[in-house]
Amino acid sequence: MKLAIALHENQGVYALLIGSGVSRAAAIPTGWEIVLDLVRKVAAASGEDTKSDPEGWYRQKFGQPPDYSKVLDILAATPSERMGLLHSYFEPTQDEAEKGLKVPTDAHKAIAKLIRYGYVRMILTTNFDRLIEKALEEAGITHDLISSEDDLKGAMPYVHSRCTVVKLNGDYRDTRIKNTPEELANYPENLNTFLDRVLDEFGLIVCGWSGEWDVALKSAILRCPTRRFTTFWVAKGELTSDAMDITRNRHAEVIRIESADKFFAELLEKVESLRELERPSPISTAVAVATVKQYLVEPRHRIRLHDLIHQETERLHLELASERFNTKVESVTKEAFQQRILQYEALIERLMAMLAALSYHDTGDNADLLTRCIQRLVQMPRRDGNVALLGLQLYPALLVTYASGMSAFAAKRFLNLAAILRKTEYLENLERKPAICKLNVWEVFSHGADKWVPRPNAEREYTPASNYLLELLRPVLKDYLPDNAKYEETFDVFEYALTLTYVDLVKDGWAPMGRFGWKYRYSEPTHPPIAQFVRNDIADSDMLRAGFFNGSFTSFEQIQREAIEILGRWKSHWH
Repeated sequence: MKLAIALHENQGVYALLIGSGVSRAAAIPTGWEIVLDLVRKVAAASGEDTKSDPEGWYRQKFGQPPDYSKVLDILAATPSERMGLLHSYFEPTQDEAEKGLKVPTDAHKAIAKLIRYGYVRMILTTNFDRLIEKALEEAGITHDLISSEDDLKGAMPYVHSRCTVVKLNGDYRDTRIKNTPEELANYPENLNTFLDRVLDEFGLIVCGWSGEWDVALKSAILRCPTRRFTTFWVAKGELTSDAMDITRNRHAEVIRIESADKFFAELLEKVESLRELERPSPISTAVAVATVKQYLVEPRHRIRLHDLIHQETERLHLELASERFNTKVESVTKEAFQQRILQYEALIERLMAMLAALSYHDTGDNADLLTRCIQRLVQMPRRDGNVALLGLQLYPALLVTYASGMSAFAAKRFLNLAAILRKTEYLENLERKPAICKLNVWEVFSHGADKWVPRPNAEREYTPASNYLLELLRPVLKDYLPDNAKYEETFDVFEYALTLTYVDLVKDGWAPMGRFGWKYRYSEPTHPPIAQFVRNDIADSDMLRAGFFNGSFTSFEQIQREAIEILGRWKSHWH
C-alpha cells in the first residue's frame, strides 16, 4: 500500500530494477544457465561428458572460465548461426506460446500499464530477454532502448523519453552480453556515469534481482549518496547477503511476495484504485449528462439546470483554489507538470461532459450558462508563483472551451459558440478583456511548456498542445461526432474559428495558431482549405446572426485576410 501511494503521488520518479525472477514464470533461463547449457553442447559435440559440472569441465578443457562469446564462437561461426542457436532460449515455439511460455507475463503486462499511466518511466534490467519490450509494444508504448555502449552514446535523454529501458547486461542478440563474474565486475565509465545519475534522481523498486552476481550494479547502488525517494525491495524468499547489504545501506522497505506476477498485478490494482478516486464516477458523470439533457427538454426546469451547472462549477473552483494546486514552487519538473495536467483533467471531466451536452442540445436559450461557467474558471486563484504553473491554472477553462465549442460546431449551435468564444471575459486591472486572450494553448502552455504535454515526442512537434487536445477530447465528444474524420475536421474548424475571433476581438497583430496551421502549411497562402469550412457557415449567415464579425460578411473577409497574413508569419517561423 505504501508503494502504491508513493507511485501515485510521485508519478515518474521511481525506476524499476528487474532481474531474472520477473521472467522466471515465462520459463526464460538466466544468462548463466544458458552458458552452462551451451557448454554441455560443446562437450557433447566433442564426445565428452561434463559429469554434471559444465563449468569445471570447461575450465579443465580450455584453461579459463566459460565465456559467453567464446562458447558461442565454438558452436556457431557466423552471427546468423549464433542467432539461430540462441533463438530457442528466448523465443517461443508455437506450442510454448500456446502454453504461455516465453511470452510477456502478467508482471510484464502490469508494468506496461504502469508506464502507460505515467507512473514509471525508467526500467533497469539485468535480463537478456525481450519480454518487457514486447509488453510495451503490445500496449502501444513507444520506448527508448539502451542495451550497449553504442546505444548509450546516441540515446535520447531520458527526461524527454516516455519510457527508457536499459538492459545493463546486454541483449541476447548481441554477443557482447555480460555473463561471467569477470564481465559483471565492472561497467564502462559512461554506463557508470549514467547509473549514478539515475540512482541519484529516481527512487528504486527492485524485483527479481538477488544482488549476488552483478557486482558492478551493486557497487553503483551502494555508492549513491542521496536518498531522495524510498527504495522498495521486493523479495520472494530470504534475501541474499548482498541484498541485505543494499537494503541496509539504502534503508529500503522490504516487501515479501509470492510471485512477481501476483505482486505487480496487485500493485497495479491498488494504483488504479487511487487513480479512480481522483476521477468523477463514470456513473455520476453519465447521470449528470443525462440530467442536463432532461432539464433542457422542458423550460420549467431552467432553474434546476442553472443550479446543477452552478454547483458543479463552484465545486470545481473551490478545489482548484486549494493548496493541492499551489503555484509557489522554486522550480517545476516535466514530470510534476504532467502530473498536474492529469489532475486537472480528472477534476474537469464531469463538468466538461455536462457543458458539451448543453452546448450541443441547447438552442441558445441557456447559452448564458456557458459564458458564466467559463468566466468563473478563468478567474485564476493565484497571481504569483512559478510561471508555468500559473498559466496552467487556465487549463480546466481551456478544456471546457474546446469541448463545448466543438460540440456547438458539431450541432451548428452558433449562439452557444458565441457565448463561449465572444462573450466570455475576465477582469484585469479593473478592465474587462475578452477571455479568448487567455483561453488558447499558447497562453495556457506558455514559455515552451507545450513541449511538456503528456505526449510521446511532443518536443519534436510544432503544435504539441493542440495535438494532445485532439486525442484527449475524442472520448468526450464521441456521441456528438462519431466519425473520426468529421471529428478531426471539426477540431480544426473550431481552432480556426478561435483564431478568427481572436483577431476580431483582440486586435494585437498576433493570433493563436492551432494544428490546422501546420497541417495546411503547404496550401495556397491566400486560401487555406480550413478557411472554406468556416466560410460555408458564414455564407449561410448563421455565424453572422450569432454576432460573429459584427454581423458583417465584409468584416469577416477583412478579419480572415488578417488571420491568413498572421498564418503566413507562423509558417515562416516554422520553416
